[in-house]
Amino acid sequence: MEINKDILLNEYFQDALEETKKVVSMPSYRKIAEKGTPIDQDIRNVLDHCINLCKSFGMKTFIADDYKYGYADYGNGEKLFGIICHLDVVPPGNITEWNNPPFEPIEKDGKLFGRGSFDDKGPTMMNLFAFKYLIDNGFEPDYTIRFIFGTTEETTWECMESYVANERICDLGYVPDGHFPVVYAEKWIDDIDLIGEYDCDFEVMGGEVYNAVNDLVYYKGDKINEIQNYLNDNNISNYLENDKLYVKGVASHGSLPEKGVAASSWLLKAMDYIGIKHPLVQFVANYFHLDHNMEKVFGKINDETGDLTACNGILKITNKDFRFTINFRVPCTFDPRKDINDKLISFIKDFDMELIVSSIENSVYFAKDSDVVKKIMSVYQEVTGDYKSEPIAIGGGTFAKSMPNMIAFGAEFNIEESTMHAYNEYVKIDELKKMIEIYAKSIAKLTKL
Repeated sequence: MEINKDILLNEYFQDALEETKKVVSMPSYRKIAEKGTPIDQDIRNVLDHCINLCKSFGMKTFIADDYKYGYADYGNGEKLFGIICHLDVVPPGNITEWNNPPFEPIEKDGKLFGRGSFDDKGPTMMNLFAFKYLIDNGFEPDYTIRFIFGTTEETTWECMESYVANERICDLGYVPDGHFPVVYAEKWIDDIDLIGEYDCDFEVMGGEVYNAVNDLVYYKGDKINEIQNYLNDNNISNYLENDKLYVKGVASHGSLPEKGVAASSWLLKAMDYIGIKHPLVQFVANYFHLDHNMEKVFGKINDETGDLTACNGILKITNKDFRFTINFRVPCTFDPRKDINDKLISFIKDFDMELIVSSIENSVYFAKDSDVVKKIMSVYQEVTGDYKSEPIAIGGGTFAKSMPNMIAFGAEFNIEESTMHAYNEYVKIDELKKMIEIYAKSIAKLTKL
């Protein structure tokens, strides 16, 4: 099918952009990010909105009773082609770090700012309106096309667990929540808690999720001035408020800890430096701080899909116990249970800590010369003219892991400029325009047998 770029961008893109702003304005993050807790009303609202939008396109729609997922179908093909998106976002974190309120989307300097603008609401809307263009221009796919909307991607993945248990598995499809040109491999994701009991006379708290660098943590106790002096000497932002010392870092996606500044590990390093005794303090200061690959514990762990990386998201120390989470991204050819968790369990015995596994997400690996990768690459090359870019491996985990035959296709063009999970998240308007064109042409090609 021939795609008229002028009509697509002049008549459909602006509607897609306005709908993106509407859903970005809905604060669809989980307030209690624990498995089994009800889906928040704000997340339900954005799912209702997207489903109603699909209804207006003439699609058949469904929402699960518990709002874990919804989907919209078009066509009558025997095979099912899936486009899996997620409507939940990571929490906004420290609101003072945002130049504009995170749920008040704003266009500035050629960018759309707002939590979820890139992860994953912008790409979701570009796909929907790319598809609307096809519908409006008489496109008839050989597949039944199904848009699947998940609501717990950033937390527990209960949405896709429920979908897979109750619904039809896709024969082919993609997830617009990775990178261009195509993601041939996704590392394992291993979320663990280091916990223990220890009596102390101070308190430390910070972080909300496993998969983002801890960027704000507070300390309440003695020796605040000494801790502050160490932080100041190392140019780490901090401030005093209500007898608490707050340490400010820089948030980043859990798969890219090197791009952030971990407030938690800087605080514990400072505490260790001035002589505060605590098993977690000593472990983090000596075996985690600034060592994003934890080579002092594991040695060198890497393969063609990249290095092992480790990110702390949540830190809690009370006068009697403690908790420190680690979000590991494990190269595909390694075993997170044997090569990471078992080794770490042995290592932390000297620190009187226990390791609790929160979750392990499987890896995704397609050979670069596999049929699915070659087909996706041919589509990308045809619609963009980019014959230089190669399939890539990522540390991030997408819904491509939720069922076979799914692969991450877009939507980031430059990993080095990623704003996913960061403060002042944005997507470039020109890149949204490029997305809607790529996805319109890709859907038209990929869903014809």
